[in-house]
Amino acid sequence: MSQKIIRPEGMELVEYLNNGYAICNKCGAVMDRREDPDGGCDIYACPSCGWEVDEMDYEYEDSEEEWTEGTLESYKGNVPPVGCRACGGPYPHCKTSCKLFDN
Repeated sequence: MSQKIIRPEGMELVEYLNNGYAICNKCGAVMDRREDPDGGCDIYACPSCGWEVDEMDYEYEDSEEEWTEGTLESYKGNVPPVGCRACGGPYPHCKTSCKLFDN
C-alpha cells in the first residue's frame, strides 16, 4: 500500500506550515515525523524523495524574493500587489489558485 504524497502550494502551503507540518526542501512534499532509533531528537523523512533531517536541524527554506528596486524592475510593470509580496507565493504563477484574484 503506497502512501499519498502531498505537495501543498500557495495558501495551502502556508496553512500546512502554520499547522506545524514539515515540508521537504528538496521536492516540496509533506514530510513524515518518526522517532530516532538512537534516542535523539525525532527525524523528518520525505516519503517522496527520501530526504531525512533531524527535527532540530530542520528549517523550511522557501524561495521568497527580496523586493528590491532591481527585482521590481525585472517584472516590467507586472508588479505583485503588496499582499502578494507579503505572502511570498510564486507570483504570478499563483494567481489561478489565490482568492485575491477571484473575479
